[in-house]
Amino acid sequence: MAENKEGQEKTEPASAKRLNEARARGQVSKSFDVTTAAMMLFGGIIVFLFGKALISGLQEFMRYIFYNSSSINITQDNIGSIFLQLLLFLAKVLLPILVLVMLIAFVAEVSQVGFKFATKKFTEGLHFKRIFNPIGGLRKIFMSGRAVFELVKSFAKLLLFSLIVYQVLSSRAEETVGLMERPIDDIGAFIASVCFELLTKISLVFILIAIADFFYQKYRFREDMKMTKQETKEESKQTEGDPKIKQRIRSILRSRLRKLMLKKVKTAEVVITNPTHFAVALSYKSEDMSAPILVAKGLDYLALQIREIAEQSGVPIVEDPPLARVIYYKVDVEQEIPENLFKAVAQVLAYVYHLKRKVG
Repeated sequence: MAENKEGQEKTEPASAKRLNEARARGQVSKSFDVTTAAMMLFGGIIVFLFGKALISGLQEFMRYIFYNSSSINITQDNIGSIFLQLLLFLAKVLLPILVLVMLIAFVAEVSQVGFKFATKKFTEGLHFKRIFNPIGGLRKIFMSGRAVFELVKSFAKLLLFSLIVYQVLSSRAEETVGLMERPIDDIGAFIASVCFELLTKISLVFILIAIADFFYQKYRFREDMKMTKQETKEESKQTEGDPKIKQRIRSILRSRLRKLMLKKVKTAEVVITNPTHFAVALSYKSEDMSAPILVAKGLDYLALQIREIAEQSGVPIVEDPPLARVIYYKVDVEQEIPENLFKAVAQVLAYVYHLKRKVG
């Protein structure tokens, strides 16, 4: 189980915020073996497709060396120009392939992590302490468990590839007898054949390694990005606010809404009660409303407050327990009374209007 620096277990999956911050730092799930495998695989395909041109170019280079080795007089004055000519000749043959391989490496990297330049990681690398404290960096490299794992993996790959090279060369050893006495075309073809066999076998092995390493790096990244319960709580506070403060704000809002609701009791036509547990206040202005509206409702203590305000304001109070309960549970404040309650509410309002006419 992964742990943080304080020894707390990381049990919670990484949040989107944590993953985005890690990406900004250049910390992503990436397998270098995938990039290398892609370079070797597609590099081999490129060599296969353009092999004849490559071989003919190398043969021409070898002819030039062999035929002119005796006539070329190398001096201190011309060594630079001779070396430059050889370099340009090799570049003409190999540069197109190298450019394509570099492009393949770029595509392999982008396909894994997307295209993003991690400026934060770059600036962190230029930090004064990092530049002038190489010992700390070396200690981090050579003392971490991951560094040890990568070192062991590199040695294992080197050993495996050495075995492949040994197997290929030993199996072709008999073909090298008298090779230098053959025509240059045969020598070039033999070298190309051996290189292609090596490239094919190493590429196949590297593809298998890359597949395993790709999934391992995904798993390792998820484990590294996990959070402790405390980190999850702290991030939640930063992004969503402190739960205690949010609860306090909700409490204040409820209190204000309750006061506003109680003020509207004074404008109600009638308050229907349980009589003690429920109280609902209805308003109805026939010229403005298509149906009565619930302006306030309350249970227990709030019901008592509604009744007291109604008594103080002269709003009629009618006891109808079934109707009071139905309206309380089925109708929200500032909502019209549903059609199935029209008849019952109309009877209450008719009774209230009758009382008002008698008093008037």
